[in-house]
Amino acid sequence: MTGNNFRKLKSPSLKLRRTEEGFSLIELMVSVALFSVIIIAATQIFKLVVDAQRGAMATQNVEESLKYFSEVTGKEMRMAMKNPINPCPEISPTQIFVASDNGDRLIFQNRYGECVTYQLGLDENGQQRFKITRGTNFGYITPAKIKIDALNFKVSAEELTQPMVTLNLKAYATGQGQFKSDMTIQTSITSRYYK
Repeated sequence: MTGNNFRKLKSPSLKLRRTEEGFSLIELMVSVALFSVIIIAATQIFKLVVDAQRGAMATQNVEESLKYFSEVTGKEMRMAMKNPINPCPEISPTQIFVASDNGDRLIFQNRYGECVTYQLGLDENGQQRFKITRGTNFGYITPAKIKIDALNFKVSAEELTQPMVTLNLKAYATGQGQFKSDMTIQTSITSRYYK
């Protein structure tokens, strides 16, 4: 073979074939954009679920605290009684319940003969809570995480056989802005004292 022919035979084999099987820059950018959108959407959904759970837990805390509050105060108010000895100077011997003029305080005598006062009071941290005073002792029945905004007592006419107290209360769980689950309750309780 001559040199010229040899070059002709070898030249096709010397040519490299370009076979690119990678991603182009546009395909890579589209993939990254789609991945980013999916991750952002998943993060937002996760945040919504966590926020909903925190809100539900705040509501549950308020409900449980107010349920306990209702049971304790309801039982004590149902057992309230008249007493001619009159340990409570604000109550006449013929009355069972007395509410203050603006309705923010309720006074009665419990079954043990103690003068009981229900009202709002500030605890040592400046938090407004439901305060119970029995004689010279006092305590708070609502937990520190529950703030009471409004409390109102209304006593029915005393000429009824069973005087009735209607209690209005607005409370919420303290916490960050959207997790302040507030709740308003109204309940009426009658004394079981028949004498």
